[in-house]
Amino acid sequence: MRVTNDTSGGNPGRTGPITGLAGKCVDVAGGNSANGTPVQLYDCNGSAAQQWTIGADGTIRALGKCLDVTSGATNDGAKVQLYDCNGTGAQNWAVPAARDIVNIAANKCLDVTDNNSANGTRLQIWTCAGTANQKWTVPA
Repeated sequence: MRVTNDTSGGNPGRTGPITGLAGKCVDVAGGNSANGTPVQLYDCNGSAAQQWTIGADGTIRALGKCLDVTSGATNDGAKVQLYDCNGTGAQNWAVPAARDIVNIAANKCLDVTDNNSANGTRLQIWTCAGTANQKWTVPA
């Protein structure tokens, strides 16, 4: 299944929290919508910084911007951030049945750095390994 978002107004996509390691949420640091804001793991709190829309164009969006691999990098350990949606591969994601969130351009999984469930732990991409720090529950 592709992760997508349709901004045409016809199909708003699926919106809600994305949960992962230790039941924590994918979170935009400080609720800041500026380009380059880190995306991290944080206690779920229902804030707008944790409301992600999975729509029909391959994007995952929060606060009006896209989940983005910094500088379009494809290497293990490349950090993810919030950035203006621009249609690049850095913002193209899929969610297969295995509960991975895969960056299509890199063919790597969204990953919690160092398998660390502490609040504020940065998210990155890493070779898919099927480990708990790469498993996510997305909005239905």
